[in-house]
Amino acid sequence: MLTFAQCVNTVLVRPTTANYENHNILHTMITKKNMDFILPFHAMASLKGHALGRCTLGFTKRSLTLCTLVLGWLACALAVQAQTFSKGTLYHVLPQAKAGYAVTLQADGRLGLAKRDHEAAAQHFTMNELSGAWRIINPFENLALRTAGDALEAGENNGSDEAQLWNTVPDGNALLLVPTNRPTVAAACVGDKLVLLPVEKARGNRTAHFSIERAERAGFDVSLTYRIRSVAQPSLVLGNGDSGENNARIVGEEADVMNRGQYWNIKMLSLTCCVVENAFYPQNFDDGGGNASIDYLLQWPAQEGVWNNARFTFEPVSGQPATYRIRSLGASKAQKMYSLRNGRLLSVDYDAADRQAWFTFEQVEKPKIKSPYWEDETIFAENKEAGHATFMPYANEQEMLADAAYYATPWTTPHSSRYLSLNGTWKFHFVSEPSQRPLDFWHEGYDVSGWDTIPVPSNWEMQGYDRPIYANVEYPHGNTPPYIKARPGFNDGGKNYGINPVGSYVRTFEVPAAWQGERTFVHFGGIYSAAFVWLNGQYVGYTQGANNVAEFDVTPYLRTGSNTLAVQVFRWSDGSYLECQDMFRMSGIFREVHLYTTPRLAVRDHYITTQPAADGSRADVTVRLSIDNREQLAQGKTLLLRLFSPQGTLVQELTAAVAQEHTTEKCVTFQVANPLLWSAEHPHLYTLHVVQRNEAGRDEMAFSTKVGIRSVEVKGAQLYVNGRKVLLKGVNRHDSSPIHGRAVTVDEMLRDVLLMKQNNINTIRTSHYPNDARMYAMYDHYGLYTCDEADLEDHANQSISDRASWIPAFVDRIDRMVLRDRNHPSVVMWSLGNEAGAGKNFKDCYEAAKRLDNRPVHYEGTRMNGEYGGGLYSDFYSKMYPGMAWMNRNTSGLDKPMFLCEYAHAMGNAIGNLSEYWQVIEQSDATIGGCIWDWVDQAIYEPRELKQGVRKLRTGYDFPGPHQGNFCSNGVIPATREESPKLKEVKAAYAYVKFGTPRYDAAAGTVTVTLRNGYAFRNLNEMTLRAEALLDGRVKKVHTLRLPSVQPGDSTTLTLKVPKAKAAKGTLPELCLNLHVLLREAQTFAPAGHEVALHQYVLRERGPLPQLQADAKAPHMLQTGALHETKIGNSRVQLTFDNRTACLTGLAFDGRQVLAEQGGFSFDNHRWIENDRYGHTDPEMEAEGQIEVSEKQGATVIRTERKGKLCSTAITYTVYPQGVVDVEAAFTPHTDGLRRAGLSCRLDSALQRVNYYALGPWENYIDRKDGVTLGRYTDTVNSMAVDYVKPQTCGGREQLREVTFTAPDGFGLQVSTQGDVAFTALPYTDADLMHAQHMWELQRRPYTVVHFDAWHRGVGNASCGQDVDTLPQYRVPNRPLRYTLRLQRAK
Repeated sequence: MLTFAQCVNTVLVRPTTANYENHNILHTMITKKNMDFILPFHAMASLKGHALGRCTLGFTKRSLTLCTLVLGWLACALAVQAQTFSKGTLYHVLPQAKAGYAVTLQADGRLGLAKRDHEAAAQHFTMNELSGAWRIINPFENLALRTAGDALEAGENNGSDEAQLWNTVPDGNALLLVPTNRPTVAAACVGDKLVLLPVEKARGNRTAHFSIERAERAGFDVSLTYRIRSVAQPSLVLGNGDSGENNARIVGEEADVMNRGQYWNIKMLSLTCCVVENAFYPQNFDDGGGNASIDYLLQWPAQEGVWNNARFTFEPVSGQPATYRIRSLGASKAQKMYSLRNGRLLSVDYDAADRQAWFTFEQVEKPKIKSPYWEDETIFAENKEAGHATFMPYANEQEMLADAAYYATPWTTPHSSRYLSLNGTWKFHFVSEPSQRPLDFWHEGYDVSGWDTIPVPSNWEMQGYDRPIYANVEYPHGNTPPYIKARPGFNDGGKNYGINPVGSYVRTFEVPAAWQGERTFVHFGGIYSAAFVWLNGQYVGYTQGANNVAEFDVTPYLRTGSNTLAVQVFRWSDGSYLECQDMFRMSGIFREVHLYTTPRLAVRDHYITTQPAADGSRADVTVRLSIDNREQLAQGKTLLLRLFSPQGTLVQELTAAVAQEHTTEKCVTFQVANPLLWSAEHPHLYTLHVVQRNEAGRDEMAFSTKVGIRSVEVKGAQLYVNGRKVLLKGVNRHDSSPIHGRAVTVDEMLRDVLLMKQNNINTIRTSHYPNDARMYAMYDHYGLYTCDEADLEDHANQSISDRASWIPAFVDRIDRMVLRDRNHPSVVMWSLGNEAGAGKNFKDCYEAAKRLDNRPVHYEGTRMNGEYGGGLYSDFYSKMYPGMAWMNRNTSGLDKPMFLCEYAHAMGNAIGNLSEYWQVIEQSDATIGGCIWDWVDQAIYEPRELKQGVRKLRTGYDFPGPHQGNFCSNGVIPATREESPKLKEVKAAYAYVKFGTPRYDAAAGTVTVTLRNGYAFRNLNEMTLRAEALLDGRVKKVHTLRLPSVQPGDSTTLTLKVPKAKAAKGTLPELCLNLHVLLREAQTFAPAGHEVALHQYVLRERGPLPQLQADAKAPHMLQTGALHETKIGNSRVQLTFDNRTACLTGLAFDGRQVLAEQGGFSFDNHRWIENDRYGHTDPEMEAEGQIEVSEKQGATVIRTERKGKLCSTAITYTVYPQGVVDVEAAFTPHTDGLRRAGLSCRLDSALQRVNYYALGPWENYIDRKDGVTLGRYTDTVNSMAVDYVKPQTCGGREQLREVTFTAPDGFGLQVSTQGDVAFTALPYTDADLMHAQHMWELQRRPYTVVHFDAWHRGVGNASCGQDVDTLPQYRVPNRPLRYTLRLQRAK
């Protein structure tokens, strides 16, 4: 006998099995007393016409009666058309028993009835379909109607809750609300309550009758797409001009199904508040805020949860169903609405009768507009090989060893029979946008004889095609991800630079005959930004990810004899949205291209990990080899692995057999006794040989890899290498060459690495993309800790980091970086990218990096900690451009390390107070160091001039595009890669040898000093110390000694001999001690004797200037006066003063004038640097001064005073008849904002040679003088200017004791000082420097501008960051200052 459920399944369902898949199944539980059963309720139509008598039912009479009633009711219900509902639309649920009332979500969360109110959010519901039933949801509280016992309640919206599923069953002209899990009951109204009644009582019962009516208020589902159509002009819909740009206007447009800008998603924040976002572009309706000039609707990306100006209401038009007015909820737009006027959507005064302000919302399918590969974020590679470690295959081990240069330094050009370089001259065709590109050039036989040629690697902009564009936080193209469009206002219609230029490359080559039967790959080191590849007329593949290696298997397309490789490169692609770094944007095949071949079954990848024992007694070196047998060849191979010590001796040899398998992994482990560990200080490298042998036992492939045995780990809030705490003393580095653009040469790479090592830099952050693979070999070889950063920066649109469709592209860039670089010991951390937002995509990136390697991961972009980043998806906290107040607050007491990924912004004349940063870092218990921004100025030569042999450095503002001026020239060193004053300051701050306070015994002629070893691994016995004693700046005694054994962290105390100074004419000379710490033996990066640390002690300060007496035998002093000037002097010295201003206008010695153009001493406050753009050139002195002449003990005394708004001066000239002038200057500042407090003058330009006793030889300032020493130096006026890309105040020298300006004929002016004096001597005024755009355009003045400053404000770091201005202690103090200058003819 069948149960009822079995009967229904058998009789009703099987003939219409499709209904099983398409309709809801209701599970009804009847009490055991009435017979448990499950009623499958399929398509109601399938119940019609089926006789119940066809089954034999084993039911009791009561059960049969109940079932008959239920099925009878269901059969009747099938005869009435069921009501349908629109997704997102708002509805009222209305009880017919209580007219004028609506089901209401009450304040306590319960359900009840209340008078119908079209503005009450609690009475509005959406009808959401699920498996053929309806869920009745209040979207504003996210609560749904559900059954609870014998009543209804509001429960949290939950699609898995069957009590929230309802059928709307017609009953006459009304609906019954029947819960699908309890079909024997229906909802009903009893008073103001909602209860459940048995179905048999509900039918025909008005208390159980409901209607569900569409609400007047517009309702929307954010997952749906809408078009907004004008009622007055039905052919027009609202669009944004198909633009994803900020500020684009919303206008009326003719409806176009392919226009992305006409499709909108609408999110309801409340019943009367909505946010409108374009369905394709991340842009929202925006009312312009309080900006009175914006009388139109525009678009702008809104901030989730804040919404600012993006809140709108859609007001129902009375008497016009589903018609609405668009009104802003902004306070300034309270009496406004939006109306179409001549196609423009304008904010106008409210007028209910204005039909131009009436709109309807059409639910439409979001069109699937097919995009090309370069505008589809989901397509970033096709037929591209997986990432793998760098290796160079050779035919055998002997050939590998014969290539000695590459074997030792694997950044040189390899010489292998398995390698063929494709660098060199290629045929090239250029167009400014994709529609103009040749579509069939890759076909065999295509004639490219008329094409241009171009070198590869190169950036085509540096070859004169299109233009270089410097951009920082901007896209040179439209900000419409993933689409590439013109940037409005910059390259509209291709103006200024191409919309999306395309370069087509062709190269022919021949491969050796021995390659036949082998597997051949083409390797591209880097291509900006996307490329298609063909070989011999066959499509090979597609690549994006400009700074990641792209390799393709070209074996199927390669042939003996001539081959033709064709590559088509797009300047911009959707990948460009992830390549928004602060740099010159350039294009093309910019890194090396080559072919290499392997056996068909061969080692494809190798992953090396090392684990040294804690006591250093041994280490495990594990090598995991990935075998590629993609053709499933039936071959066996033997792998021979040899590990050699840094000295070249064999450590161990291991073998592994490869069976006939598709792909597999082989793993071997070397055990190394007493290993030499790799660190940046001692970069010991072992060498691994991997030799693959065929079944006959002959070598068929070999390669070598350098192995650094070391450990890296984060413990607590510190970074440890080999168990020792290390501090990262780093710089950020961009690929930049003034000649080659971003296609840097090996020589330029090597120059960078050597300069870093020679100047105590131990860390490089590869900002903001993986470097050329050859650089990592240099980092390993010379010893640089590396923060390896992924090519991932969507700076101008960080919302991309929260878009799931971009996750694969994000992760691909992480994977390829890690897989290529994880064998390099120099890499101590991975960085997921830079300033790319805090989106959830980085969770996948973090997990991807951890899945492939166990090194710590850095990412600064997650800044939920407020004052710094790294809160999520990072093993470090991270900060950019902190000020000293921040440093004192946030560098200790943390639960993970703090890394200053960018600090001390080095733009122009900068890097002040670097020592203060490092005082905090070295005392911190959590900060592991940082990287200065950045290494080298990103300045380039103008490509058009370069072709003519002209080399003049240019910067961002010299090229089109949305540039940020000279913000690309932030280098510690100039673009031409010479050493610089800033570099010497970095070297001093980063020095590892620390010097204590000296104890000077003048009587004994000794000084006792303490040296502390700040290295992590080096012993100071690897150094020598050269001590130089100086008297008045001249070296008098030199002593060199070998430093004793001093372990890291320990100190040594030394007693050194210094001269017992004898008084000369009653004055003891100034005594200084210079200590130079030198390398005892040559290193890979520097010769023996290279200086690693420098310190100067001033043991005895200089005395005052000697007292002078007037020489009675000298010619008598005369004073002559005129209306406008006063002259005082004799044949040896003569001074001229302006009677009105009291300024010195002439100064002559022995009848020869030393001043030019009446350029005597006057107050000057002007100083302009990019850190401090002080443009106020007026010293604001009163027009008239006072002058008073008197005589004192045979000398003439001229007292002058001049008041000023910024500073007042009192200058006393004491003129001695023998030809000496003492100038005593007193300054009274009236503000704490002075840039300098001092005097300037104009010297005769013939006095070109400059001999000075001051801090030197490098430019220095009060907050940047640790890299210089007090001494005597020689220079010229013309060469004292520092060639900053953007001219600015420069050439400062602090602590001046004496300076002599000399002409070629020997005549000169000597200036001696008393008090604190800084000086500059340049052929330009500070205003000249401020106004000039380039050093090479400056015209030298016919005089020398000399400043003698009692105080020159420090340079600070204020070109980027907060609270990074000059520190208070280095600003000009608001107190009286004075000094004395003694002027005389040079002896």
